[in-house]
Amino acid sequence: MMLLRTLVLERSGEDAPVNGALLCGFAVPQIASNFLVYSLDEEIEPGSSRVYVAALRRKVERYFLGGVDTQEDLQVAMRVFKQILTLAASGTKSGSVGDGQIPYHFVDLKGCKLPPARPEDHHSMNIKKALVMKVITLGTSAPASEAIESPTLIVPSIRFSSKLVSAPKVTKEPEKVLPVVIEGLAEPQRQVPAVVAPTAAPVVAVAPSAPPASNEQAEHNSLFEVDSTLTNLARVAQELTQQKLAMQKREEALEQRQVELQRGLAELEQKRQELTRRMVQEEGAVQSQAQALEGREAQLANAVAMQQQGQRQMDERTRVLEERAIQVEAQELRARQKGETLAALLVQLPGLRQNVHAILFELDQALDGLARNELVQASSEPGAIQL
Repeated sequence: MMLLRTLVLERSGEDAPVNGALLCGFAVPQIASNFLVYSLDEEIEPGSSRVYVAALRRKVERYFLGGVDTQEDLQVAMRVFKQILTLAASGTKSGSVGDGQIPYHFVDLKGCKLPPARPEDHHSMNIKKALVMKVITLGTSAPASEAIESPTLIVPSIRFSSKLVSAPKVTKEPEKVLPVVIEGLAEPQRQVPAVVAPTAAPVVAVAPSAPPASNEQAEHNSLFEVDSTLTNLARVAQELTQQKLAMQKREEALEQRQVELQRGLAELEQKRQELTRRMVQEEGAVQSQAQALEGREAQLANAVAMQQQGQRQMDERTRVLEERAIQVEAQELRARQKGETLAALLVQLPGLRQNVHAILFELDQALDGLARNELVQASSEPGAIQL
C-alpha cells in the first residue's frame, strides 16, 4: 500500500498550518529549474481538483519552495506538467520524449526536507480528480534523478571566531536584527526557511590580539553586535524548540492521519476486491446467459432450417401433385374423348351388324356357288369319278 508524501503549508487567515499531498517533482534541464506539484484536496468543481505548481530550488542539499519567477518558466512548467498528465492518463511508465515535447525527469524527493510554503505564492490549476492518484503513482514508480542545483541561490550563514569576550552592560535596548539560520543549528526533524536580508550576511569576529587603548570603541561596538546576535540566537533557539514541539504534534497528527488513511485505503481495497468478485460473478452469469442464448439461437436456427427443408419438401410435393392433377385431367379428357368415340361406335354397331350379316350371307352364297361350279367342272372332265 502506498503512503502519501505530505508537506506543510501556511495559508493566509489561518493560524494552524495545513498539510498538502505531494503529487510529483520534476526538473527541466532546458531552463535549469525544478518544480513541485501538490494538492490540498480542494474540489472546486464536481470531478475536478485544484493543484499547485511551485518552484523547487536546491542549494547544498537544502530545498526551498517559492513562486515561479518568470512567465516563460511558468509556461514551460505547465507544458511539462501536461505531458506528465497525458502519460499518467495513458497508464504507461515514463519513456522517451516525442517530437514537440520538452525533455524532463522526475526528481527524487525521498528523505529530503521541504520547508513550509504559502499556496498563495504558487500557480494553481484544475485537473480531473481521477488523475491525482495516477500522477502520484507515476511519480513514485518512474525513474527519478537529483534536482538541478541553483548556482545563484544565496544560503545565509554566520561565522564566529574561536575567542569570545564577555559582553558589557548595555544601558540602551539593542536594535533588532533580522533572524537568520545558522548552518548546523537547525533540528534534524525540520528544515527552517531562511530569511534573506537585503545585504550580505554579517561576519562577526573578535580580534585575538587588539590593543585595548586604541580599539576600545571598536571592541565596544563588536561586543554590542555579539550581544545582539546572541540575543537573537536565543530567540531563534526558543522558536526552534517551539517549532520542534509543534512539528512533533504535527507528526503525531500526520501519523494518525496516515493510519486513518491506511485504514481507509484498506477498506477501499476490500471494497475493490468485493466489487471485483461481484464483477467476476456477474461476468460468469452473463457468460452463462450468453451461452444459453447461443444454444437457443442454434436450436432456433436448426428449427428454421428444418422448417425451410419441410417447406421445400411440401413445395416439391405440391408441384408433383399439380403435375399429376394435370396428367389426370389430360387422361380424363382422353377418356371422355374415347368414351364419346365408343358411344358413337355403339350407336353405329347395330347397322354394322346388319351389314356384316348381309355381307356374310352374300359371302356364303358366293362360296356355295363357287363350290357347285367346281363340282360341275370336276364331273365334266374325263376320267372323273361320278359320285
